[in-house]
Parts: sequence; C-alpha cells; structure tokens
Amino acid sequence: MGPNISFTKYPAIPPGYTLSSVECPYCGSDSRVLDSRGGRDTVRRRRECLACARRFTTYERLAPSEIRVVKRDGATEPFSREKLTQLVERLARERPVARKACADLVRGLEAELVDAGLATVTSSQLADRLLARLGELDPLMARRFASNYLGEDGTVRTAPPNQPSPQLSFPIK
Repeated sequence: MGPNISFTKYPAIPPGYTLSSVECPYCGSDSRVLDSRGGRDTVRRRRECLACARRFTTYERLAPSEIRVVKRDGATEPFSREKLTQLVERLARERPVARKACADLVRGLEAELVDAGLATVTSSQLADRLLARLGELDPLMARRFASNYLGEDGTVRTAPPNQPSPQLSFPIK
C-alpha cells in the first residue's frame, strides 16, 4: 500500500499540456502530446511539434530504483528486479503460478521498499519480505525458498568469512 495522495490540491492539467518539455527531434522546438498509451512499465506518447508540425513517438519508463542491497559479506550492490524475478520464477517451476504473478510479486516488493523510503536494505530483510509475499502467493514456493535460504532457527543462513555459502544451489534446468 502506498501513501494516500490527494490530487485535489493540484490544479487541473489542460488537455494537450505536457508536464515536462520534450523537444522536437527535427527542429528542437517544444511539442505537445496527441495520444498516450500505457503499458506495464512504459508509456508510449505520440507527439506533435508546435513549430514544424511533424509528429514523433516517445517512450517513457520509470527510472530504476536507487535501492542498494547490503550482502552478507558487507558488499553492496544495486537492487535488481531481474535477479529477484529469476529467483521467483525458479521457485515457481512446476507450480500453477503464472509468470505475471511472479513479476507482480517482485514489482510489489520493490514498490514496498521504495514506499518505505529505504535507501539500503540488507539481504536478510529482503529475504524476510520475499518469504512473506511468497507465503501469500504459494505456500510450496515459500517452503522451497525457506529450505534454501533460512536456517533451522528461521534466520537467513550466513557463512563465516572466507567460507563458501551454506545455501543450496537450485538446479537451473
């Protein structure tokens, strides 16, 4: 759940008005939006130049999140939706779970982290949040994840420094 935002305090945006100026690729003048079509992660906008009247198409997508994941060894890396999606799809193998549901789960988890205002998250916090969401989607997927990433005490498995990871490897067939 995101924050409750009320748009009543913002003035109405007139039709054909663009919030940010997009220059015409032909003459460099400002353009206006003729048509917008939204997709999963992108918005396609058909535009017309106000000076030369030529038409062109722009595609807009969300910038990647700036969340950093702190690994067990202390190293940090950028949050990767693709990496998490691959993990969830491996967990869903041979289960009656649609790929769209897997992608939605990961997208929702990323949105939860962004909405919480977290700049960094530890891999164990990420694992806990993922486990909770997996339990709602498919209990067997949650058990698969837990058997691989969690120890007997319910915490994320960690290895002593300079030792191989105690996690089991999922077959990638």
